[in-house]
Amino acid sequence: MYNLPQHNLLQINLLAGSFNSTSTTYKFYWFIAILDELEHGNVKINKQHLFARMIANAWYTINYFHISFGVQDRLERAICVFQ
Repeated sequence: MYNLPQHNLLQINLLAGSFNSTSTTYKFYWFIAILDELEHGNVKINKQHLFARMIANAWYTINYFHISFGVQDRLERAICVFQ
């Protein structure tokens, strides 16, 4: 496991704690979407753009690798709407 960077003003443990329970994939795709937005220089992130990025990132996994996220995962259902 990797050690997360420490900073007095950042509570990294809260971010790390959000991934303690991950029975569905949305948390991972949510975080990747935020990182994508930050990489593009966006510091204010529109929820619709965030959700679109989550679906776009997950679309490739589902359609190229034919991986099922499971019956409880709503992200996979959202992708099926666009097919």
